[in-house]
Amino acid sequence: MIIRHYEKGDEVQIARLFDSVFHQTMTVEQWRWKYEGQGFLNQKSVVATNEEGGIIGHFGGIPLRMRFKDKVIVGYQGADVMVDEKYRGLPNRRGVYFNICRFFYENLPSFVYGFSNLDHLKLGMLLGFFEKAIAVNDTVIHAAKHAIPLYNLELMGWEDSSINALWNQVSESLGWGIVRDTAFLKWRYGHNPFRSYKLYGLKKRFTKGILGWIVTREGSDDELFIMDMIFRDEHFENLLKKIMSMAYKHGGKKVILWLSGKYYERLRSMGAAFFKRGTYITNCVWVKMCESTEMEQNLYYTMGDTDFL
Repeated sequence: MIIRHYEKGDEVQIARLFDSVFHQTMTVEQWRWKYEGQGFLNQKSVVATNEEGGIIGHFGGIPLRMRFKDKVIVGYQGADVMVDEKYRGLPNRRGVYFNICRFFYENLPSFVYGFSNLDHLKLGMLLGFFEKAIAVNDTVIHAAKHAIPLYNLELMGWEDSSINALWNQVSESLGWGIVRDTAFLKWRYGHNPFRSYKLYGLKKRFTKGILGWIVTREGSDDELFIMDMIFRDEHFENLLKKIMSMAYKHGGKKVILWLSGKYYERLRSMGAAFFKRGTYITNCVWVKMCESTEMEQNLYYTMGDTDFL
């Protein structure tokens, strides 16, 4: 068995392995969008190959421009970790899974985080890759009519210049996290080959620019997902009211979103309820870049951080 970094053309076999392991389709084009769509061509994803050169394991590293400890860095989100069923063996330090994870982390001296289910979290903790993780809650707010005529949510394009202006205003106050500028929005949502999204900006009469924005995705008949959002802090509650009013206009849909724990009290005051969803944000501690308690206090995250929503 050989463990190495991705080489051009591997994505053909990686897509086949994805189909075999997860019983879902990820095309070569979708893989390229996810891992190379932002223009980062120095791939850090890892593959394991057997004696014939066939790919039997994969640990994907999605490169993301991030604010981390007051600097803008290229951080990584671990994704699409998979091993061919015939090569899995026992969950110990001699197996393929352990060795592709170790190779990935030890050759990537940058901040790495990811979203995992409970089984993956427990396995990572058992092997020494993870420790305490952030439990993600679905925040649910029910539709309601709010009369705040000074404010409006208006449909926007992914390259609107006011997006970058707002990011420059609020990025420090949000904390650590993805650089949510036009380049990110265009890649993550505008060019997404899996799903369709809409972008709305919060505007106030007689005020220039936008005070916040949200990215939405339709769920089932009674759901509206707020995939992503940033805002000037003093306008957070008014943004929520406009979201609730939008859901009311669309037939009383319930609003579902993710936001960091520091907003929970304010969300609760707006009538929000919180439900565990079995998703955890993991901090790699094999090559530790921060304490997990630091990450919990500082990481700003939304549904848009994931690669599966």
